[in-house]
Amino acid sequence: MGFKFRKRIKIAPGLHVNISQSGISTSIGKPGATLNIGKNGVKATVGIPGSGLSYSQNITDSGRLNEVTSNTDKGSFLLGKTLLAIVFFLLVANFWGSPSDSINSFSTVEIKSLRVRAEPTTNSMVISQLAAGDKVEVIQTNGRWVFIEGNGVKGWVAAEYLSNPEP
Repeated sequence: MGFKFRKRIKIAPGLHVNISQSGISTSIGKPGATLNIGKNGVKATVGIPGSGLSYSQNITDSGRLNEVTSNTDKGSFLLGKTLLAIVFFLLVANFWGSPSDSINSFSTVEIKSLRVRAEPTTNSMVISQLAAGDKVEVIQTNGRWVFIEGNGVKGWVAAEYLSNPEP
């Protein structure tokens, strides 16, 4: 049995580049609903994560849909079309909708010195520092990081060092 090579690189939330022995492709979407664009065309897959139930279709260059696989016997055509419509709606809402993590509230720095970074990671460049008691506006969250603006500085800080946000 030979070895297989596969690598998946995350470009942005819901956007991945897939590299394997057979070539390179791009996946758009989240578990349960993805579009894969590769050398064989565009493939849409919808399913219920963890259940093993999924439906896939190749979408050709002409826009004509061809049925590829289905894990159910009867009713798969209707189920596939319904799930494909739901996936399309979710993809549109995900990529063109308003960001759900925007907050716009105020917090206070709770430690002696807080580093403000260019990106939400500890490896990112430090662009400024804030002192204890400084008031900042929380604009956006990203996991344990928040994007703030205050004292003439905009950047990312670790959320654990700020007071609870005040509206």
